[in-house]
Amino acid sequence: MSDAAPGRPRDPRIDAEVLATAREMLIEVGWDGMSMRALAARAGVGRSTLTRRWPTKAHLVLHALLGSAPDLEPYTGIDRRGWIEWVVTGSVELFSRPEVRAALPGLLTALRDHDDLRNTLWRTFSGPSTALFAGETDHDSEVDARAILVMAAGSALFAGLIAAEDDTPELRARILELLLPAAEA
Repeated sequence: MSDAAPGRPRDPRIDAEVLATAREMLIEVGWDGMSMRALAARAGVGRSTLTRRWPTKAHLVLHALLGSAPDLEPYTGIDRRGWIEWVVTGSVELFSRPEVRAALPGLLTALRDHDDLRNTLWRTFSGPSTALFAGETDHDSEVDARAILVMAAGSALFAGLIAAEDDTPELRARILELLLPAAEA
């Protein structure tokens, strides 16, 4: 979720170090405790290096947590049923990660306040994966895929943060069971 700036080619080692440092800091100090200035100092880069790559802390954190594009490798060669299973499992795994849990309060606020960031995030990460479910021309299947993605991610987020005492393998299995009939639609 970063934009390439003109000029010298980027050193991918700097990006990797900054993103790893961001994940570490989120776990250690949380969203509120992590500033771009502190992150730059800890990663051993100038603050301008960060702002050239990521215009805001939210952009940087999203990139650190999700990468710049969705990882479609888990979807390779799977059918709709497998797609749903992966979306449910992947959502639980994502929202269980400590750095994601630490970033969520600040990210939710940033996404609420910045339509462009929210829309880019949704398009970038929902579009490619839902296309795998829907095929190229089936609008109804695309809507189904987006709905499944929202339900799977929403249930993982809600269960992990709000209904934590009920966030059990049994509940996760039931959520999957309820979503799987959409594979036959």
